[in-house]
Amino acid sequence: MHTRRTNRFAVTEQSLITTDASMGDDATIVSGRAFDLLREQALDPDSDWLTLFTRKGREYVRIGPYVGLVQLADGTQLELLPKLEQPDQARPLLLTMLRHLPDSPFRTLPMSQTGAADLPLWDVFVLTFLNVLTTLTRQGLQRAYETVERNEPVWKGKFQATRHLRDNAHHAERLAVRYDQLSADIAPNRLLKSTLATIDKQLSRSPVQAQVRQWLCTLDDVPECVSIPDDLRASQRLGRLFARYEPALRWAEALLLGQAFGAQSGRTNSLSLLFPMPRVFEAYVAHGVRRYWSESGLVTVQESSAHLVDEHVGAPKFKLRPDILIRQADGQTLVLDTKWKLLDSTDRRGNYGIEQADLYQLFAYGKKYDATRLFLIYPMNPAFREPLHVFGYDASTTLHVLPFDLSRPLAAEVDKLVQYAQSV
Repeated sequence: MHTRRTNRFAVTEQSLITTDASMGDDATIVSGRAFDLLREQALDPDSDWLTLFTRKGREYVRIGPYVGLVQLADGTQLELLPKLEQPDQARPLLLTMLRHLPDSPFRTLPMSQTGAADLPLWDVFVLTFLNVLTTLTRQGLQRAYETVERNEPVWKGKFQATRHLRDNAHHAERLAVRYDQLSADIAPNRLLKSTLATIDKQLSRSPVQAQVRQWLCTLDDVPECVSIPDDLRASQRLGRLFARYEPALRWAEALLLGQAFGAQSGRTNSLSLLFPMPRVFEAYVAHGVRRYWSESGLVTVQESSAHLVDEHVGAPKFKLRPDILIRQADGQTLVLDTKWKLLDSTDRRGNYGIEQADLYQLFAYGKKYDATRLFLIYPMNPAFREPLHVFGYDASTTLHVLPFDLSRPLAAEVDKLVQYAQSV
């Protein structure tokens, strides 16, 4: 089987990419062909993860607030990692955070597997799919009956006299019969086979690729999909008998289509598994609060029971959807909202980097959800390590802007939030 040579680059969100190494900046240098593909992506109206600009006569593309994996048609791989104070923690942290991203297959990422966090992202995704596939096949691949019309040497099923006379007039040793047989040639299995074949073309030589080829041999009697969209639709219509296939099929869909969960990936890449970092951060903090908030109370995520406008032509308008609501046992409500942005606690004239629209948004949350203590949570960075001075909207409503340290265990960081909330 053909294996493409891969040029792999690990870059952080908001970083620059160009082709000229002589400019003396901190941009990542890629080949001219790779840059042309990225330029096409940046100019594609369906893509929003790249921007193109010119500086001192040189073209650059800037990566937006996205993380994940992009593989270009020439084989170039870009690993987009979170921008952290400790760069060596970026890949393991990203994998940890992706495990808590809702509506994606990444909850099965093998964080406990030795060395997984040190592998390239694409290899980690493939390894996870293979682990899920192993779990599935321990119970055996599902088969289904299909109707077969063949000329057989023995009587089997129903004899077809008309076809027998047409096909076997000069073959007395054959019988035209029609019968049902169990077959592995069904939509879910074809999707798994096509995923393995696609992966094999994308991988460089590695132990992971060797495992993929072993699986291709195991599924040798299953053909690939003629139409991936048709087989995906057919698999979605299957009943409870195929429920155990769901984790493997979610991975198959992601790896086959290069799905971008919440991102627009455009049309020029052969594969893109992109994730908006604000959404990843939001999901990670929400998971931690929901699981580790030690105070009694009801925690809800993305609640939308209130509207900005209570009545307009007989109906409320503009749903308000705070990231996290905590209704405490004492009757008080806390509102927590997350923002993926690097603040600067010394930049008072620039409002520390806080967007004014976010302050309006939190004020609306407080009034509509009857909350007097509001919290904006940003990632900790060297310029923002301690809570900012409290913002007082009015005599009763306060806003607290807090750093969230992603280098610490999630439970410990949530407990720090609890302790702060108790003290104010």
